[in-house]
Amino acid sequence: MSKLRLKGGVVGAIAFLLLGLCFVPFAGIQTDEALFAAPLFRAWRFFSIRLFHHQVPVMELSYLGALKTWLYAPIFLVWNPSAAVIRVPAILMGALTVLLFGALMERVRGPRAAWVGSILLATDTTFLLTTVHDWGPVVLQHLLLVAAMLLAVLWFQTSSTSALAGAALCCGLAFWDKAVFIWVFTGLAAGCLVFARDILRRLTWRSAIAAAALSVGALPLIVYNLTGAGKFATVRSNLNRGNGLSRVWLVYKLQEMESAWDGSSLFGYLVNEDGGPRPGSAESLLERTSFVTHSLTGDHRRNSMMPAIFAALLLLPLAWRTRARNSMLFSAMAIAVAWMLMALAGGGGAAHHTVLLWPLPHLFIAVAFAEASLQVRFGKWVLVAMVGWLAIGNLAVTNQYLYQFIRNGAAEARTDAVYPLANDMKQLHPSQVLLPDWGLTDSLCVLNMDHPSTQPMETFAAADANAIWVDHTAGHEALKGMHERVLAAAKSAGFEPEILKLYYDRNGRAMFQSYKFRFYSH
Repeated sequence: MSKLRLKGGVVGAIAFLLLGLCFVPFAGIQTDEALFAAPLFRAWRFFSIRLFHHQVPVMELSYLGALKTWLYAPIFLVWNPSAAVIRVPAILMGALTVLLFGALMERVRGPRAAWVGSILLATDTTFLLTTVHDWGPVVLQHLLLVAAMLLAVLWFQTSSTSALAGAALCCGLAFWDKAVFIWVFTGLAAGCLVFARDILRRLTWRSAIAAAALSVGALPLIVYNLTGAGKFATVRSNLNRGNGLSRVWLVYKLQEMESAWDGSSLFGYLVNEDGGPRPGSAESLLERTSFVTHSLTGDHRRNSMMPAIFAALLLLPLAWRTRARNSMLFSAMAIAVAWMLMALAGGGGAAHHTVLLWPLPHLFIAVAFAEASLQVRFGKWVLVAMVGWLAIGNLAVTNQYLYQFIRNGAAEARTDAVYPLANDMKQLHPSQVLLPDWGLTDSLCVLNMDHPSTQPMETFAAADANAIWVDHTAGHEALKGMHERVLAAAKSAGFEPEILKLYYDRNGRAMFQSYKFRFYSH
């Protein structure tokens, strides 16, 4: 029986690891994906403290901490930055999240729930792709959330003070990692009202250690808000960014929730929808397998998880008199409150926001399905069939993304043209690389370890003769018209551009251009 209980999380973690590794090489390093690592190589930092004659990064943005920066610092001492070095550790953390989620589900509702939850989470396309390409970031949010929930359940079941302290520490670290953890944290607190009477009975004077552990985990965020340029900058700079609860905004957020849940939200955002001048062909065994699978399934852009969540909701009345009720109410309340806070704050407008609610929906489904399987004849085999069907649907959508990565390439913000561009900048040894458009500063800084130095440059400024300018080609700009504005300012100052090179993605699209400015006489 112990082996059976172990296998749910382990199998899910292994499946997630193998699926994640399939996606490592295709997309370029996007600037938000590289943001966490840039402070390790450049002089400028958003907020840092001086320690042992070094400026130690503390915050990347007013709401984004440097926890991931700290975790990766030893890795970059051994390996130079690359897609694999950045993404494989994130995939490993995602696999650990699945493993811990399996352990959580075992403690909450037993081995059947562990199997259901682990398999559905491991094959969840949105969870997988936002983990591999961690531009949110979401990886540490998920890991710390699941670890905190597991330790909290352990405390609830055993009254272990150290488990309670560990849960609070994980929450504190999650706040530092990304202050929007307040959405999910408040949702969890609301969900815990279901267990309020039992929780109050377990509290003792020793439970006060939780407050201390939470403060220790969130200490860097606290220090920033008390000693930074503006007091309570995290709250002040993010408080009024919401769109309120207008009908249009709520409908949009519900649609985004649906598309994140059914796996379709990242088409066109992560992968291209057309093959460009040179559509890719299958070369490796992995690529051939993806193409053959796609030829059998056809385009498969949505899974069957929406019917699954509605089925689980319908099962709630049937589980009302069982031990599954409170777990289902907890996850339902946590999701509802967290999502509403997300809406009020203006978040949740993209998959990497919505996915912060994961794996709470998987917990709801896993408990509902596991409980239902215990109440009917041949329930075990019905459960196997249902979960198998859902997992196959998830994998079909995941393969659709893989197929489009191979055939069509990555979307513009994640173009693989960044790799030859970074290599050329390293080989040419310019004094600096000036970037008028958005989307390259952190990518080039990390890939070349800031040699040469990259500088955002939104308007023309006379630079030394060995400086190289780089921006997107026409039609691919992030800031529309920026290139023309720079050229106009340069012309008025007596300079004209000299195009050096165009940089293409694997599908033959010209994505970047490099150039210098030469002075000319009128």
